[in-house]
Amino acid sequence: MTYNASMARLLKISAWIQQNHESCLLMVWCVFPLSLALTNIDLSAQLQLFALAAISGALLYAKLLRKRALRVPSTEKLWLLVFTSCISGLLLSVGWRQWSFTVLCWVLPLVIWAVALERRCRYQIARQRIQHRRDQQARWRESKKAVLTEWKARLRWIAGVQHDMRQPLHALGLLVGHPALETQVAKGPARQVVKQMMSCQRWLHELAENMLEATRLELGEQREKKIESVSSSDLCHSIETWISQLAESKGLQFSVQVQELMIYTDVRRLKRVLGNLVFNAVEHTHEGKVELRYTRRGGVHQFSVIDTGPGFDESSLKDNSAEVSSFGSDLPKTGIGLYVVRKLCDEMNWNLSVSRRIEQGTVFELELADRITPKQEKSDPHSLNLGTNCGCPSQ
Repeated sequence: MTYNASMARLLKISAWIQQNHESCLLMVWCVFPLSLALTNIDLSAQLQLFALAAISGALLYAKLLRKRALRVPSTEKLWLLVFTSCISGLLLSVGWRQWSFTVLCWVLPLVIWAVALERRCRYQIARQRIQHRRDQQARWRESKKAVLTEWKARLRWIAGVQHDMRQPLHALGLLVGHPALETQVAKGPARQVVKQMMSCQRWLHELAENMLEATRLELGEQREKKIESVSSSDLCHSIETWISQLAESKGLQFSVQVQELMIYTDVRRLKRVLGNLVFNAVEHTHEGKVELRYTRRGGVHQFSVIDTGPGFDESSLKDNSAEVSSFGSDLPKTGIGLYVVRKLCDEMNWNLSVSRRIEQGTVFELELADRITPKQEKSDPHSLNLGTNCGCPSQ
């Protein structure tokens, strides 16, 4: 047990000398002038030969026992030559002390050459490891690029399928809302069934639109911002026509409170955002009511979606970069509606906030200012001045 412990300690010391052999040799050579001052030149040369033999022997011992190490150069033969030369010179100097300094002068260039070759081999190993890492990173980048290319190709294929889905859904909505069908079911329970069918058709249509919008955002495709004017009452009541049926089927009250004003913005994006917010409120509310309110405060249009559901986590609206996948996608694993809402609000610089009510429920607030098109700016500079003062064109 003592022998194994001694060998393990010796191996540890040898490994340390192998890693720091240049420092050890430098220290021995620095001590040589001090030994000359204390003793004669022959004894100092013998001490130098003994120290060089010990260092080269420990280095050779560590190399032979750890030759599988990746960062250790295979220079065992070179250091064996150095060790043999040092031992031979030391034995020669014992018999003929006057040859000690001469032998040391012959051994020192060999030691320096061995150190230089050892350093060169270490640099070669380091360069090979660096090149190997660069090649590996290049392969990883190529693999990632191939995965991204395939991912985007599949997204485009899904977008095409979603685009094809909209056509039959739109046709179904036209058939369900046909005047001839309304005449046949003007009264009775059949009319209620038709309304529910229209609501479900609109639900499926909105889901397809959300998927198409999410695919566009994921692919990074920029869509032109089409600024139009829309009446706030028309906008809110268009959402009410299909959301009210969903709320009624769940036993919820759905109400709309609107201040009649004109809004200048991208109507398509605004409808998508409001529709998703209201639909999520209805979907996650099991009892009570859902309200959609619109008002104007100063130059800012404010939409509020209020529900009596279990509440909503505000962190879900934040763009958490830590949750981005390894290939750069930030599509959520569940719930596509709020993802589309957040991305569209970022595109249009709209302010979206959420807060919990004291009693129960959640309040989503969407704030936006009017957008003025370049044509309006050129044709009506007075309207532009009013928009600058109050945040919107004069009504």
